[in-house]
Amino acid sequence: MTWVHRNYTKGFDGISRAEMLSAGLKQVSERFFTGEEFDLTSSAYAGFTVKEVSRGSSAEDVIINFKATIPSPYRIEKLKGSKRMGSLSYAFMAEQYLGGDIRASDPASIILIFTPDDETWIAGFLTEKEDSLVEKFKGITERTCVSMTLQAALAMVHLAPNEPIVDPCCGTGLLPLASLLLKKETYAADNNYKMLRMARINRDNLNLDIEMPHKNALSPWIEDCCLVSDFPAERSWMSNTVDISMKLFKTWIPHIKSFCVIFPNRVLDDLPDNLNITQKVEFTADRTIVIGTVHQPA
Repeated sequence: MTWVHRNYTKGFDGISRAEMLSAGLKQVSERFFTGEEFDLTSSAYAGFTVKEVSRGSSAEDVIINFKATIPSPYRIEKLKGSKRMGSLSYAFMAEQYLGGDIRASDPASIILIFTPDDETWIAGFLTEKEDSLVEKFKGITERTCVSMTLQAALAMVHLAPNEPIVDPCCGTGLLPLASLLLKKETYAADNNYKMLRMARINRDNLNLDIEMPHKNALSPWIEDCCLVSDFPAERSWMSNTVDISMKLFKTWIPHIKSFCVIFPNRVLDDLPDNLNITQKVEFTADRTIVIGTVHQPA
């Protein structure tokens, strides 16, 4: 059994939890999820996994009953609440019962001791996230003026139904590039030449292969995909904004099979009737990610 510890920034609690659950994990505490297997490197919000080795009614139990061979030198860490910290007393206990050498810095292995339910203590080898897709994303130009982030883009692709993905208003490319990094068939375009220029730079920096043409999002240009988008707003010279998300969405409905899109909460009551909404995930700035499929006429 593998234990997954999620990490999230303020405002992204809903989408981080949704990503863990969509991976088939079971939530057992505020930040711990469990399952048989999990791809840590592709996760947007998981911080590390722990391969369970022993469990008991106390931290001492799990150390004494720890049956695995420990790569030495090792460090013992305990998780208390959301804080992970070294534990010298546990380390000395592990050295006494398990042998080997303890070392605080640059250990060959790390053993985590934690209690997800405040009753059962668990110990196991810690695997940190390394060479992750989030790391690959760093350094590119993010979208401007909205709260889409690199991690949120990856999580949205994880949540999207399993069809080829299309983002007709891709901005600087976070969503389609996340989709490509996750090995999905992907299509993207935008009506803004400035955004497309940045999206193409980001594409080239990530060494990804995708055409990003200049197209009007209100004129659908592909069929039978999953619409994944953080819809833009129209801005006037007076700095007013007009939300066009529902207009764009309704335009694409006859042409798509499924969707994973972000709406302002104030327009959610306007969603069409011919939708099978499977999930709603709270997002930042009074917005919601809506996921589902489309009932197309026979």
